[in-house]
Amino acid sequence: MREAGYYRAMTSQQLKEEIKRIASELGFQRTVIASLEPMEAERQEYERWLALGYAAGMEYLKRNPHFRTSPQMLYPDGRSAIVVSVSYYTDVPEPPPGFFGKVARYAVGLDYHVVIRAKLRELNARIEKIAGRKILAKAYTDDVSLFEQGLAARHGLGFAGRHTLIIGPQMMGTYNFVAELITDLELDADEPYQGTCGKCFRCGEGCPTDAIEYGVGVNSNKCISYLTIENKEGIPLELRKQLGRWVFGCDVCQEVCPYNQKPNPAPWEEFSPDKGAGHYLDLFSILNTESQDVFHERFIRTPLRRPKLRGMTRNALTVIGNILGDCGSSSTITVSDEQQSDAVAKLFMFLKTAPEEMLKEHAYWALAQYDDLKTRKKLKQFIDSEENQTIRDLICAYV
Repeated sequence: MREAGYYRAMTSQQLKEEIKRIASELGFQRTVIASLEPMEAERQEYERWLALGYAAGMEYLKRNPHFRTSPQMLYPDGRSAIVVSVSYYTDVPEPPPGFFGKVARYAVGLDYHVVIRAKLRELNARIEKIAGRKILAKAYTDDVSLFEQGLAARHGLGFAGRHTLIIGPQMMGTYNFVAELITDLELDADEPYQGTCGKCFRCGEGCPTDAIEYGVGVNSNKCISYLTIENKEGIPLELRKQLGRWVFGCDVCQEVCPYNQKPNPAPWEEFSPDKGAGHYLDLFSILNTESQDVFHERFIRTPLRRPKLRGMTRNALTVIGNILGDCGSSSTITVSDEQQSDAVAKLFMFLKTAPEEMLKEHAYWALAQYDDLKTRKKLKQFIDSEENQTIRDLICAYV
């Protein structure tokens, strides 16, 4: 066991290597040191993306780009940042038969914000032991005004792919969370990693909603992850079928990325589907949720609480409609006649008790996708008795 004095005598480079070793022991996949200098080139690129309107309804992304690209302003006591990545990849099992929606891999376990911040605090405690002093530090991950992608790419955590996700070197791929520990340690910053997508555009070609634009990035207005998580309005009519079975987030651009051929498994049990919501969500369990409080209690330790009950109900209705629309297709999950009839009955019941116009309209849309004569007759009866003119105007596009 080396004495603390040994480490205090280390050079900056030796301390960096020791920090990276400890981070690796804790399960972080890659660790780099970042400067807190303003990211001027990254800010210009970010502002260009904002000017296109591609932040959609995420107003928090539009506020003060200068602050977002100035890490020193985030934590004035900081002198450098330890930037880490950790895999959240887990294998997706075969879907259960019936009405289940898919959950993006990053959200199948416990809330990564809580998990990663705890690991970063542990990292800081171990660094304090070798440094022989108290270290001022703050842990962040995807929850503050910081352009994390730009900071990570500037200092070699990986490079930003056409899908805007950080692609780690040596086939580390994209199934990784990015996080930062900003400290008062004076550490030399690492250089960028020179990676490239080449001519590949599989992410854009595979995106169900054409949300990825070559050389530009992601148009959040079309992105399924935005539409199902951050979006506060209804799912645009022209994009509903493209959601397929994604009830929370989307992994398509990662699933088709060549850099994800051999993803590293998540190192921590907290990211296991057994610990959280899992890879599939019972859609009617969402529709049957009594209140926001009940919903919050169910998903309090997972990322799925983000859209709240209202947003998840909207998502569930859309996916139910897509499953009903696919019934009978040889390419779809097997859904029994009994399950189909039960789903239709529950949707008609939901129409009677829908808490607001937006959700009621999505329920009408879901029923309209089902190619069944009996259902269509009953749906017409409901429409004829619908007193809300706004809803009648909306549903005339598809019934």
